[in-house]
Amino acid sequence: MIRFFSGNNPLNVFTLFFLGLLIKLPYFITPVVPQIQETDGFLYIELLKVLKQPGSVFPTLYPIFAFVLLFTQAITFNGLVNDQKLFPTPNYLLALSFLVITSVVPEWNVLSPALIINTILVMAWPRMVELYHHPKPKTILFNIGFGFGICSFFYFPSAYLLLLLIVALLLFRPFFLTEWLIAILGILTPFYFLLVYFFVWDKWHMIEAVVPNQYLRLPNIRFNWEFWVKFGLIIFPLLIGLATSRRYSVRMLVQTRKSWNFMIFYLIIALFIPFINSFLGLTHWVLAAVPISLFHAAFYYYPKKKTLPELIFWFSLLWIVANYAVLNS
Repeated sequence: MIRFFSGNNPLNVFTLFFLGLLIKLPYFITPVVPQIQETDGFLYIELLKVLKQPGSVFPTLYPIFAFVLLFTQAITFNGLVNDQKLFPTPNYLLALSFLVITSVVPEWNVLSPALIINTILVMAWPRMVELYHHPKPKTILFNIGFGFGICSFFYFPSAYLLLLLIVALLLFRPFFLTEWLIAILGILTPFYFLLVYFFVWDKWHMIEAVVPNQYLRLPNIRFNWEFWVKFGLIIFPLLIGLATSRRYSVRMLVQTRKSWNFMIFYLIIALFIPFINSFLGLTHWVLAAVPISLFHAAFYYYPKKKTLPELIFWFSLLWIVANYAVLNS
């Protein structure tokens, strides 16, 4: 299976689509209706209100929405990574990794604000990487900042994605104060328009939903044997992928090396954000699925002998199938 997706055959897109449907089948059979949480932003709450009536009649609407987001994120990010030439040859291993790891953790298949935000992050990533050689990046910086500002309306702790934009500026651009100010202005602009809306329509009471209190705490996670299986299936390939990508990236162009280093910072920031206003479960850690899938793809791609990657892959599928009984019980 790993060798099959190591090529650049366009038919792999259709294969991935049907594989994705197969491994996420239990979420269609037993749909999970998302519930409003205290960490949800007002745009996500409004989205759930819009979906409430059709979702009550056809609850499978929610897993369909989630699957469309997951599949488009997987294919889009895979194509962008191939365009950036992060691997010596184009392949579909990243898309495969993304669909598999999001199926390993059941919470990552449920419609959530973090899952929606991933779409914006996937589209923003190549634009941050391309800052390296862009002669006039001010418009790009404003657009990225504006997108991150919108993200905070779905899930406010995502406002800390500003750190990711700062890392991109440090890695890919010489220091220009105007560029930093424009990036910050882009993030603040959605809040400016929102305040104007509150002022014109006299809805100042909604401001508490936009900027909730911020606090750090450990999430309420059950550290049982199931957690450690999921942890191992994600962390073990991740660590090996980190090591192998570091070893092979030194032979690549400077921009490519910086892109790999940028993904490490992306991973760290995405793992940190869910600790802010956290709640039960691993739902918001889906933010880290994008960089994790890249390093999983490196774990599948670089070893000449595919025995270990194939073993981990098939064990992951076995775990996903084992969850079928749990979801349908």
